[in-house]
Amino acid sequence: MLRGMKMKTAIVLSMLSLAGAATAETVAELHENELKAIDTNNDGFLSKDEFDAFSDYAFQTMDEDKNGTLGLDEAKPFLDIKQFQKVDRDRDSNISRTEYDQHMTEDFISADQNSNGQLD
Repeated sequence: MLRGMKMKTAIVLSMLSLAGAATAETVAELHENELKAIDTNNDGFLSKDEFDAFSDYAFQTMDEDKNGTLGLDEAKPFLDIKQFQKVDRDRDSNISRTEYDQHMTEDFISADQNSNGQLD
């Protein structure tokens, strides 16, 4: 689904979102090719479904040991300790898939400033 996307770009956008910095402006500033790779229906917007597919890809890419969680070592290249702790809601030193998904959903809702279900 995200063919042709550079892994680093995918992870950077994901981490911007995790850090609470992903806004429509941030998405708009992505290189056109990366946005096209995420915007699978090529309408110029990121729907919640497209954002979720991207988020899934980013999580799976970061989860190097494929155990369904992100440990601090896996997240270190992308998150500082404060960001990691913000997402690790149960404070078990791992970001579970549930914690990650909850945070990404909250960030999408926050970035969707006009509440139209897409980032434009």
